[in-house]
Amino acid sequence: MQRVMKTIYEGTMILLVMMTIITLWTEDTYNSTINWIVWAVFFADFVIRLFLNKDRWGFIKQNPFLLIAVIPFDQFFQIARIVRVIYLFRIKTITKYYITPYAEKLTYKSRTIIVFILSALLLIEAIILWTTESTVTNFFDGLYVVFGYLMFFGHRIFEIENLYSIWALTATSVVGIVIQGLALQWVFTKIEGYYRSIKDAK
Repeated sequence: MQRVMKTIYEGTMILLVMMTIITLWTEDTYNSTINWIVWAVFFADFVIRLFLNKDRWGFIKQNPFLLIAVIPFDQFFQIARIVRVIYLFRIKTITKYYITPYAEKLTYKSRTIIVFILSALLLIEAIILWTTESTVTNFFDGLYVVFGYLMFFGHRIFEIENLYSIWALTATSVVGIVIQGLALQWVFTKIEGYYRSIKDAK
């Protein structure tokens, strides 16, 4: 029961992140009440986890970017572009914190199946954008938008108006966060292994 509640709780946190991603596409992002509410929830979550952890300093050392993400730096800036970058960093950090532990438990076969399914869904999403959005004039534009949001360079490439398209691209952005987080973790693991091998050789 406790495990189920934990999964539900962390799923709720991911939904909050998706809400925050949607506010990135509005003109009044830096005045958004939603961002304040989401930040407050994550801040409370971080503080509780920190105080419940016996090795608090160890927790901070293991999650330095999470600590930075919960600090409201966005309140010191009034330029929307800078604030969006801060929000983006916070979203990527917090989502990676909640999703990566589950992704690491997947087997090679499971990952292969997931990659195949995701690729098919992304192609379908591109077709849907092509047929529903007036600014997306062909299939390749649809692919460009989808992969743009997957890698987070897609903000305002095209004006997306359909509500279902916005939610689909929001989900794509979350998937992109996971992929980038796992890729960075893999790179850091390889660098750490290389460093240790050199150190042992000496």
